[in-house]
Amino acid sequence: MHESEVSRMSVVATSRPAPTIYALAESHIPAVLAACSNWQELARFGPPYWRPRSSAELRRKIAATAGPQPATEYTFVITAEDVGPDAAASGSTALPIGRLVGECSLHAIDWRNRHAQIGICIWRPTDRHHGHGRAGVRFITNWAIEHLNLHRLEAWILAGNTASRRLFETLGFTHEATLNQRYRLNGGWRDVWVMGRVE
Repeated sequence: MHESEVSRMSVVATSRPAPTIYALAESHIPAVLAACSNWQELARFGPPYWRPRSSAELRRKIAATAGPQPATEYTFVITAEDVGPDAAASGSTALPIGRLVGECSLHAIDWRNRHAQIGICIWRPTDRHHGHGRAGVRFITNWAIEHLNLHRLEAWILAGNTASRRLFETLGFTHEATLNQRYRLNGGWRDVWVMGRVE
């Protein structure tokens, strides 16, 4: 998917400019690595943040969508319209105008059974609670259903992340299960909530 194919998303009930969502591209990599440098803080949100991000990991995600076979994952970046340091970090005119604030993704796509998992993360604490995550989840949900014709979507959320759970609930997901001791964090084990939506 090319960046031009991803349309601008609207954030309801806010005067802040709507985030714009783009397919992950090579020009985004320096800004993503810079934004995710505090990976220890991000680790509490689950994979892939339990270790430092790498350019190799991000290039693998880009290559996964190159075809010709249908991809089993798609990753998008979310940008805010305020101008930030990311343009300078990239050094590329291909980087979208604005500042990268997070990512949304589909992964573990099962084409036979038409289901997948959704991922969402707003990287910096100062960018959270401004509607960026809602825009990302709304976009990726609608894209999965309308463009990929998926039937079932899941979101796996670390237990205790009530803000993320409420976000998915407002977009039609329901809590279906709790996976006990599913994620290791800081030497201990955390449960995972499974949220699901069926079309």
